[in-house]
Amino acid sequence: MVPPPASEVPIPVKPKTDTTPDSLVKRDSIKAPIGRFADPATYEIGPQYEWNRAQLFATGALSVADLLDRIPGVTTFRSGWLATPQTATFNGDFRRVRVFYDGIELDALDNTTGGLLDLSTVQIWTLEHLTIERSANELRLYMRTWRVDNTDPYTRVDVATGNEDTNLYRGFYGKRFDNGGVLQVAGQQYGVASPRFAGTGDALSLLSRIGIARKRWSIDAFVNRTHATRGIERPAQGKPPILGLDATHTNAYLRAAVGGADSGPWAQATVASLAFRGTTDPDRSVGAATQIDTLERRTSETQYNLSAGYTLGPARLEIQDRLRALGGTTYNSVSGRLDLATAFGVLSGFAEHDGFRQLTNADVGIRLQPLSFIAVSGSIGRVTPSSQSFPNAGIGSLPNATSARGEVALKIFGPWVSAGVISADNRTEGLPPVVYDTLLLPITAGRITARTASIRGPIKGGFGIDAWVTRWDLARPYQPEYQSRSEISFANNFIKRFPRGDFEIRVAGVFEYRGSTTFPLTAGDIRTMAAKTLSAQLEIRILRAVLTYQQRNILAYQHEIIPGFEMPRVLAIYGVRWDFWN
Repeated sequence: MVPPPASEVPIPVKPKTDTTPDSLVKRDSIKAPIGRFADPATYEIGPQYEWNRAQLFATGALSVADLLDRIPGVTTFRSGWLATPQTATFNGDFRRVRVFYDGIELDALDNTTGGLLDLSTVQIWTLEHLTIERSANELRLYMRTWRVDNTDPYTRVDVATGNEDTNLYRGFYGKRFDNGGVLQVAGQQYGVASPRFAGTGDALSLLSRIGIARKRWSIDAFVNRTHATRGIERPAQGKPPILGLDATHTNAYLRAAVGGADSGPWAQATVASLAFRGTTDPDRSVGAATQIDTLERRTSETQYNLSAGYTLGPARLEIQDRLRALGGTTYNSVSGRLDLATAFGVLSGFAEHDGFRQLTNADVGIRLQPLSFIAVSGSIGRVTPSSQSFPNAGIGSLPNATSARGEVALKIFGPWVSAGVISADNRTEGLPPVVYDTLLLPITAGRITARTASIRGPIKGGFGIDAWVTRWDLARPYQPEYQSRSEISFANNFIKRFPRGDFEIRVAGVFEYRGSTTFPLTAGDIRTMAAKTLSAQLEIRILRAVLTYQQRNILAYQHEIIPGFEMPRVLAIYGVRWDFWN
């Protein structure tokens, strides 16, 4: 066959359809991310305990303790509303809750808390993502702070008010530049005025970030500084008060990262400075001779974190070296993690040699789903002391302990229905929450077990359920025998009526119960009465504005979480979150 002849006339070059000079053409508005992360692959059955920025605010949580109330095995403590100290146990031990903020572990720098991190000092409003890993040994919270990736300026304003003279304001501004630069500033201010029930106090928290990110690397500097005050909180039964505090917390770091953000090798180095400065207000109703030290306290810590990892398909590997400099002494910790996440299940392994707590910690977690309606999940962990001296035993040693948990679930008409067992080994006395009363005694040593049951997941037509109950073998100090939380929710964007997605509604009802709780004292144990509260939340999104209303303890049930400190009867909080571009 004779090939067709070639064209004798050359095809002209296609002219430009846009006569705008190249120098004036707007470049890609989405820029490379700041920092590198390998969030752990969690292995819960059903919805994971993981939230992005929008989901975090949609929960209605105003503190870390509000979020931890959703986790089986966790018991939170607070003496009032936002301005009061907040702590939590996991599997009956305060030492088992750890917080990582952009890879930096947050330690208790205020020596009046007895080595326990006051969770009210952790600013969840600064986050864009939170993952909670519920291993057999401990509860680890992995937090990522808010970042922007768009060259269009981003602005957001939150305003809320409510009972107990509660007022809250937030503001955000962020922008990426064409060269990859980033500028972010944000702040939150809240105030509470209720000396009888909720506690009086206020806090101003400011955030800023500057840096630059290209496709394969990034450098940024970040600072979050919080100045908080709380008034003296007097119990109703003549017990010692919680003294007032004027404190400033500063978390700052300089970070450099290289490598792929989602695949391939990556590495990151962070130099962080953590600082606390605080003054305890005296109780002017008693003599000065019985007062604790009210002089200004200053504590600072430097952390040097070097991490590296590799992501290949469903497999993720990460290693990290953390060096702390605190009180004139350095502590080195090395950890490693390997995750394998597939459609059939998740396998996660974590190991750490912690020079700060003088122990070696290792745990393995797994979730298997051989069929679409059957799943099993579990974790086993071992803690071994590195030294018998335990120089940081007051900080949180967990020597020579083996713990495990497991559950099996069936998917029935949408949600997962599961039953499980928790077995925690506490071989040493745990830390007492002396931030509420300096006379409280440590947790007694021993093994504790619990049976759990849950129903979690979507039902039908926008309805969903997240309910669980935990029963421990005995009611131990700071650990009620029964504890449960049940939430029924409904969410719908009515896409047929609003095809552009400009409208959405979410409503939820929550019932929480905890049995009577023992607080041990030398003069004799004190037991609080069982607490049960009914709460509700409503959120309506119109375009980019979200109207929010929540009411806690609707039935005004009188209860205490800390002996002598009555919780607020009814708390109603309402406001608006409004974000926009340009």
